[in-house]
Amino acid sequence: MKSIAQTGFVLAALAMLAGCGQQGETMQGYVEGEYVTVGSPGSGWIAALKVKEGDTVSPGTPLFALEETNERAAREAALARLEQARAQLTNLTTGKRDTEIAVIDAQIKEAEASLRLATTERARQLQLVASGTGTRQRLDTANADFDAARAKVAELKRQRDVAILPARPDEIEAARDNVAAAEATLAQAEWTLAERAVKARVFGVIEDTIRREGEFVAAASPVISILPPDAIRIRFFAPETSLPRLKPGGTVRFACDGCPEGQTARISFIATQSEYTPPVIYSVGNREKLVFKVEAIPLAPGTNLRPGQPVDVIVP
Repeated sequence: MKSIAQTGFVLAALAMLAGCGQQGETMQGYVEGEYVTVGSPGSGWIAALKVKEGDTVSPGTPLFALEETNERAAREAALARLEQARAQLTNLTTGKRDTEIAVIDAQIKEAEASLRLATTERARQLQLVASGTGTRQRLDTANADFDAARAKVAELKRQRDVAILPARPDEIEAARDNVAAAEATLAQAEWTLAERAVKARVFGVIEDTIRREGEFVAAASPVISILPPDAIRIRFFAPETSLPRLKPGGTVRFACDGCPEGQTARISFIATQSEYTPPVIYSVGNREKLVFKVEAIPLAPGTNLRPGQPVDVIVP
C-alpha cells in the first residue's frame, strides 16, 4: 500500500483544482481498504488452503487447515484420562463389582462349612473326654480349630460389608475433582484441535492468499487477507483553507469511473497533524502548502469501489 499512499500524496497536491461545472471544491483522492488479516493460531505446516483470491466468504467459511497430528494425539490422551477418572469415581461411589462380592460370598460359604465341621469335631471330643476315652490334647486341638473357623467366617463377613459400601466422602470428592480436571483438559485439547481448521469470522472477499499449501508458518503469521464490504474508505488530502468546511460526521460527494452519480460519503477522520505535499511536484507554491489527511465512509451500500481506485471528492 506504500505506492498507493505515495500516489495519494501526489494527488493531494492537486487539491486546489476546481471542479468543472460542479458546486464546491474538487479534491483528488483514492479508495483505501482496511483489510482483515487472518493469521495462524499456532505453528505448523499448512495442510490445505480452502479459498482463492476473489472468493466471497462469510463467518464460518473454511479458510485453511494446519496439520493436526500432535493435536489429535493430545485429544485422544485427554479422553483416555477422563474415562479413567470417571471409572475411578464410579468404583468409589458404588463399591466393589458384583463379581468381586460373589468371590467373597463363596469364601464365606467355604468358611461356614469348615466351621460346621469344626463344631462337630469339638462336640465329639467333648463327649470322648467326658466318657474317659478321649484325650485332653485332642480336645484342645478341636477347640483351636473351632475358634479359627469361627473367626474366619466373621472376618469374611466384615469384608463383604465393607465391599458393598462406597468410599469415604473425602475420597469421593477427590475423585470428582479429578474428573472435573480431566474434563477441562479434554475441552482444552478439543479447542486446540479445532483451531487447526481456521474459519472466517467476517463477511468479505479474499484479497490475497499470502501463504500456500505445504509451507510452514509460525504462530500469528498472516496467511490470508480479507476485505470486508464495510471496510472501504475514501481518502483524500485537504488544504488548510478547506478545513473549516470539513467536520467529522459531515458529508462530501465523490465521483469515479463507473460509479453511479450522486455518491456521498460521511467523514470519519480528519488528521490533527498536517503533511507537506511531496517534492515530486516541482512547484514551490504547491510544495510548501500544508495538507491534512481526511477519510470518509461511502454511504451507499454495494458501491463497487476498489482499493487504489482514484476518485474526485467534492467538498461543499
